[in-house]
Amino acid sequence: MRMLLKHARSTAVGFAAFSLSFYLGDAAAAQSATGGPPVAATVNTSPKTGYDVAVRFSDLPNAIERLAAWAHYEVSNRDCVPLDLTRAPGGVRLPPEERKALVLERQSGDGYAARVHQDAFLNTDLFGLGVCRWALQSMTISFESATTKFVGGATFEQLRDGVPVTRYYLVRDFHARPAAGDFVFGERPDFYQKSLGPQFTLKIEARPLK
Repeated sequence: MRMLLKHARSTAVGFAAFSLSFYLGDAAAAQSATGGPPVAATVNTSPKTGYDVAVRFSDLPNAIERLAAWAHYEVSNRDCVPLDLTRAPGGVRLPPEERKALVLERQSGDGYAARVHQDAFLNTDLFGLGVCRWALQSMTISFESATTKFVGGATFEQLRDGVPVTRYYLVRDFHARPAAGDFVFGERPDFYQKSLGPQFTLKIEARPLK
């Protein structure tokens, strides 16, 4: 069975409303969830809270050709966002989002380390309606073989709770891109039947910064 995008969003950690723009640079202008006009998200130059994250691959059939990671943020208090009257009767408040590229440092074997900050952006009055508070939503890992693009990651709650997140992928997808979908999303341990062949894994484990 192949993962369609709709199914993957419901099973593979719900990376919120990210647009699969895997290789964004550091803190560009934030945009609303509808892709509206950018707002001035202010980078926190001295972040203090967050997580050190260990990322490890196991049983890879070959070397990864490209690897990237980013954190996804969203304004948590919608009352600071103006009503968009074009989206629904009476209007709707659509919170701005931001994505921040993460540095992955190679560790031993197929392991990497990253640091994810909760306070990567300063809480400011973006629209003249009061201070908007940025909140970490998720961390996403993307990686590629010669033929296939893969996605994995963890929600803020999983990072906060420190419970290891392990996602499973088929080795055969590493060698040949599946017919359905542009990306292969990691799945839970019991998702694939053994008849589909060997698997490899991506494990993410976080601990709070000290």
